[in-house]
Amino acid sequence: MVFFASFAFSFIVNSLSLIPYDSTAEDYIDPDAAPTIALAVNSPELTIPDSDTFSIKEFVEATDYIDIAVSTTNPIGFALTMSISNSTTGLTHQNGVTTIPSTSNLTPGILDINTWGYNIGTESTTFRRVPGLGSQATITSTTRPTSSTTTTITVGAKADTTLPSGNYTSTLRFTAVAH
Repeated sequence: MVFFASFAFSFIVNSLSLIPYDSTAEDYIDPDAAPTIALAVNSPELTIPDSDTFSIKEFVEATDYIDIAVSTTNPIGFALTMSISNSTTGLTHQNGVTTIPSTSNLTPGILDINTWGYNIGTESTTFRRVPGLGSQATITSTTRPTSSTTTTITVGAKADTTLPSGNYTSTLRFTAVAH
């Protein structure tokens, strides 16, 4: 079983206060009030596959997804970025030695055996390289306030029986930044 756990959430605020914003983005926004931004994720852990009955078979992809919602009162919107939060882009086995590296695909493509990746949307069957620490990928951007912009990220892995069974983990960092 391949397991993906521990999403980290990071906020770069630049003197913005993080408070909930329950009204619609079209409501009047006080130009003298400090803009706010908030980020919510539907689950802090993601299991690939999302079934406990999965057994590794050669050439089979396993996927699951996570929803990231961002709200902001900032008049010119926000950018949502993603990167890995540690020094390796691979999924590390619980033994601390074995890894499943991120795909080398710079654009969405088919996963090679024993690789993993991500894409935007729930219908993803192609995946791209997970951005490394310090090289964030912008996954959503808006140009106006929003009460909730939700982006779905699909994470996929393709493993075969040459890998030891067990849990493989990594941590992704999602950052919402007001423009």
